[in-house]
Amino acid sequence: MFVNTLLEPKEIIYSKRRTISLIINSNGELIVRAPKSCPMQKIEKFINEKSDWIIRKKRYFSEHNFYKPIEFKGEEHIYLLGEKYNIVLSDSARVKVNGYKLELPRLNAKTRLLHFLSRTAKKYISKRVDYIANLFKFEYKSITITSAHTRWGSCSFSNKLNFTYKLIMCPKEVIDYIIVHELCHTVEKNHSKNFWNKVKTILPNYKTYEKWLKDNRGIINVI
Repeated sequence: MFVNTLLEPKEIIYSKRRTISLIINSNGELIVRAPKSCPMQKIEKFINEKSDWIIRKKRYFSEHNFYKPIEFKGEEHIYLLGEKYNIVLSDSARVKVNGYKLELPRLNAKTRLLHFLSRTAKKYISKRVDYIANLFKFEYKSITITSAHTRWGSCSFSNKLNFTYKLIMCPKEVIDYIIVHELCHTVEKNHSKNFWNKVKTILPNYKTYEKWLKDNRGIINVI
């Protein structure tokens, strides 16, 4: 039994682990990770003991949730390179950017928007990766734009770079930070001190962009 309904988890994920961990996602929902054989009574006890932290985090996300999922019902907006664009449904056969308006075809609006974001992300991110890699002498194998919902980018062991199309909604300097982060992984495959020193050499104020990503995490769930 939970001492407060705010403590009820959205999901409990059981896996081969030794301890219980709690996560408040960008929607302000509590996700619990627990060992496979962990009894519910123990999970409830752990959650109740962490009640102050859970409620504080949920309030934070409630106050900072600027981003609502797009439902294509009118008077909605989306961000492109950090700029706010009003979504306008039209009878046009293609997506158009008109000032700070993004005109979407009424028919298959979501699919059209997803294709537009993916194409725009591929074009913009590829160009920035190439520029930054050449400037700082990084070598990478390829770039793939994905539909990842939980991570902005990744770098494989063979230096293949992956970026979610959702990154195109972030400000330019934040996109550059994610690119620098993944390019540094072509040299340092973990988050060691050497890795962060390399990031800091290129972007001395990288923590500013990390904070933006933390405060604006909800943007990844808009579409």
